[in-house]
Amino acid sequence: MLAGRPGDRTSSGGSVWWRYSVAGGVGLVVLLAVAGPLFAPYPGEKAVGMPFAQPGGGALLGTDRLGRDVLSHLLTGGTHLLAVSAVIAVAVTVLSAVLGAVAAVRPRAGKVIELCGDLVILLPAVLGILLVLTAWPQGGVTALIAVSLLFGVPYCARIFAASAASIAASGYVEAAVASGESVSHLVFREILPNLRAVFTTQLGLRFVVAIYLVSTIAFLGVPALGPDNWAIMVRDNASGLLLNPWAVLAPSAAIAIVAVGVNLVVTSGPRNRQAPKTPSDVSAVGVAKAGVELGSGRALGAESAGVARPVGAGSDGNAGVARAPRGTGSAGGSGRSGGCGISVVDSGDAAVVEGLSVVADSGAVLVAPLSFRLKAGTVTALTGASGAGKSTAMRALLGHLPAGARGEGAVLVAGYDVFALDAGALRKFRREHIAYVGQDPGSELNPLLRVRAVLADAAPGSSDADHLAVLERVGLDPTHLRRRCARLSGGQQRRVALARAILRRPRILVLDEPLAGLHGTLRTEIAQLISALATENSTTVLLSGHDTEAINAIADTLIELRPPGAQWVNGTAGVAESGDDPHPPVNIGAGVADSAGDPGPSAETPADRNEHRLLNPDSAGTASPNPDSAGSASPASDPTGGGEVIAVHAKGINADAGGHPVLENIGFSLSAGAALAVVGPSGAGKTTLARVIAGLHTGAAGSLEVLGRPVPLGRRPRIKPDPKGIQLVTQNPRAALNPRRTVEQALARPLRRIARVPTREIPTRITALLAAVDLPADLAARRPHQLSGGQRQRVALARALAADPAVLICDEITTALDTTTAAAIMSLLDRVRADRGTAVVLISHDMTLVRGHCTDLLVLDQGRIVETGNPATVLTTPTHRATAALLG
Repeated sequence: MLAGRPGDRTSSGGSVWWRYSVAGGVGLVVLLAVAGPLFAPYPGEKAVGMPFAQPGGGALLGTDRLGRDVLSHLLTGGTHLLAVSAVIAVAVTVLSAVLGAVAAVRPRAGKVIELCGDLVILLPAVLGILLVLTAWPQGGVTALIAVSLLFGVPYCARIFAASAASIAASGYVEAAVASGESVSHLVFREILPNLRAVFTTQLGLRFVVAIYLVSTIAFLGVPALGPDNWAIMVRDNASGLLLNPWAVLAPSAAIAIVAVGVNLVVTSGPRNRQAPKTPSDVSAVGVAKAGVELGSGRALGAESAGVARPVGAGSDGNAGVARAPRGTGSAGGSGRSGGCGISVVDSGDAAVVEGLSVVADSGAVLVAPLSFRLKAGTVTALTGASGAGKSTAMRALLGHLPAGARGEGAVLVAGYDVFALDAGALRKFRREHIAYVGQDPGSELNPLLRVRAVLADAAPGSSDADHLAVLERVGLDPTHLRRRCARLSGGQQRRVALARAILRRPRILVLDEPLAGLHGTLRTEIAQLISALATENSTTVLLSGHDTEAINAIADTLIELRPPGAQWVNGTAGVAESGDDPHPPVNIGAGVADSAGDPGPSAETPADRNEHRLLNPDSAGTASPNPDSAGSASPASDPTGGGEVIAVHAKGINADAGGHPVLENIGFSLSAGAALAVVGPSGAGKTTLARVIAGLHTGAAGSLEVLGRPVPLGRRPRIKPDPKGIQLVTQNPRAALNPRRTVEQALARPLRRIARVPTREIPTRITALLAAVDLPADLAARRPHQLSGGQRQRVALARALAADPAVLICDEITTALDTTTAAAIMSLLDRVRADRGTAVVLISHDMTLVRGHCTDLLVLDQGRIVETGNPATVLTTPTHRATAALLG
């Protein structure tokens, strides 16, 4: 059973015990303070003996300077102080959270908030509070709360703004902005729910600060609180400290216990709680000098149920070898008895997995029993449908299981039983023996660091020459060393992550979808690089992917996984196999894979009968330049007149990022029901163009019309939340969905608010949407961290379709999908275009899908249009080198 590592369980158990112990003690003190008057032996102001009498008789803690019972005064003196402190803490935290979230989603408002905060911060806070309370004595508690807000919010709001900034840049928030959601929805439904950990921590810290502030003010005699509280007890009884120290120590201890205890609880709690993974957590997947630093309890996203089956299995039934491993001798050798339940470990085995199965806490099977061996100097590929468990199986080699999951079987990597290692040994193992590049490498890179710093952190002893060499190997020029990770395209981020892993020279390299999102020539070059790492450096490579042709070309071993309950299909006959063999043979590269890769002629759509105009006013060498580039007439025709309906018309679009031009003079016109493929090498500006159309890129100029309506460019609300607007499906499946919402909640919002579907019909529509994107209905109750990357991408597409858009922008939506599912999704988009007249803007590196499913093609290179026209014509006879490079 691989439910966890012993060291982790001990550490986690001790931490939980300590946290709950402290919380219990603090809770008891707070309870006594709030309900103290009910348990006080005497009224708080009643004298029961001589001043400063020692404990004894009816006074367990003695008496104070007026002869009052210290215990009774202690029980009645905390209610007011804690209540005022709690009100201040809640008010400061809530207002700060709202202002921070507003600053994140509205940069202009954020600048105003920041400026006002800076002006307040210039004033000495303590001095200002004392001056206001002294000058306004009749203000009392109201004045104290007001000045606490004035001087506390600027500091706290900065923390929330910084935390909210990364969330505001995530795919699900950008999709909401593109849908025309209001600021209040963005703040209270998208941003703040994902700041719970920050909110809880800040609330506790603000409560501690408020307790000290209120106590200090009361101790100094500022007329803001009543005469009966713990701070005044300390001040008034200080003169009798030697006579009855309990009169001073008891209230002082009560203040300290509450303040310090609350601080300990709130600062240790969020780290240990298992919560759904947010975009800001993703950066912890894999890196920092050690390569991949994964905590055992972190939820990295689970694949749905999967059963592994090796392709072309050998006699041992574990890993199927397509051809003899490179650089190794025969499979025989000096075997030895392995630990962790593995019977025999061969001298050439870099990793051995036997009987690995992973089951989520909900009971869903993530990986069904799987066995394989990785030989040194070979490339092993995991293939299979999206959600089959490939990522979960690969991360198991790093000693990681999804949060709450339990596993069985054995995993031996580089001689280490990874699930038997304690936390320290596991970190050392990951630093020295293995490197991991995840499915979304962009989220693993610190967006503020330059590429030079990223590489230096990965390999501290490396030189600039090493950095230049490794960048050259992954197809990046030296100028990228100076660029920040946030300024890289998705393909460039993927290559930087790969370069960082290679620079560490690991014995074992685990690559999740390393060829996704790369154009033809570059995909071939990266595949050759992976092959060379195994051949020349004797690196053991385990990778996954859906590009069957590229994977078959470099892999020594293919291991196919399938979701549980799925039937194996004979690739040649296309008929479900029967019999007792649970793993009948599958002919990889035939049958389903071939049919998916060659979709054939699609059904004729209204767009196929229209003339699709692509505008490129100034570029030369395009396949179909538009003579009317000046745009003297409106591009939208009256639908009632039977003319062509232009869904989206863009002209003269320019965009910059960080002062550097990204897009120059882009123009096109797309009919309703048509599909425009935007292609080009990594960094050409494809995603920037999608963001400009969706209204998410601030530094943009030009003109844009949707169904004849002028649409302003720039990141501000511009399209009313009604059908026939713009919907965006972003490139990053991990950040595409709000981690705090279930799939059902994510789909219900656009159905109810934009499509105006009656409440009683929403469950039925959700089921239909999930079926349309080839997902089972039971996924509606899951949250994003319980889905695979491909499943998340399909849910994001279903959410966009729920809004019934006029223009649907799809940014690399098929990169995380297997070929069969990708073809099915594209066929779905074909039906949507035909039935609803939706115009589709598709960004892709898959020229097969582009050729088979798109009506128009636009090729970008260095931010400019270099070629346009019919996909079949342009891709068959390209006239520009950028287009030719896409074909490999």
